[in-house]
Amino acid sequence: MVRLLSIGIECLSSIIFILPAMVILRYTLWKPYGFGKRFMVFLFAIYAIAVFSAVGMPTAYDLQVNFNFHLIPLIDIFHGSMEYVRNTILNVLLFMPMGFLLPVIWQEYHSAKKTIWMGLAASTIIELSQIFTFRLTDIDDLLTNTLGTFLGYHCGKKIIFKLPVVSINAKDASIKHEAMLVLGAVFLIAFFLKPLVSNAVWDLVLSSPLWESVK
Repeated sequence: MVRLLSIGIECLSSIIFILPAMVILRYTLWKPYGFGKRFMVFLFAIYAIAVFSAVGMPTAYDLQVNFNFHLIPLIDIFHGSMEYVRNTILNVLLFMPMGFLLPVIWQEYHSAKKTIWMGLAASTIIELSQIFTFRLTDIDDLLTNTLGTFLGYHCGKKIIFKLPVVSINAKDASIKHEAMLVLGAVFLIAFFLKPLVSNAVWDLVLSSPLWESVK
């Protein structure tokens, strides 16, 4: 329950900044597009901040170097506790939305190779960032996150990608790299701005009767 509350606070604290950031990017770097596309890009940004919140990304105000690595793949999945297996399954599920959201919004990600590479790149950034937190940098997380992207892509391939949604063919560089720009903007918001709000919200929560019923 505490973990869900934490993710909720982190997400809401980021949304305050994400919406104006999407507006600024639209009127500075991106060509105008319809409401459907704007909504889907915003949805992707919300999904990205949810992922960053769930995995415990560092912020500019609490960096700490912790070289805690697990570099032997799969051994803990087969020989670890049920808790580790449960977290492994959650890692797969966490990245499945990326596998089908990318192709729905951007036509260039109708390519399985590009979509899976994006999932791998996002997971790599997350795992490397764990060096600056108390969390473990785990090769299994990298593999399972990428597997989740792969499964998400193929689960939606026969249904979602054929829908007349908002997927566009990126002909200029600003739209071609739109997904990376969105992820970059969300990361910067989570790293620099989100703590300014979330810390204040946590102070209110910890001093309220709500905390006693949650913890």
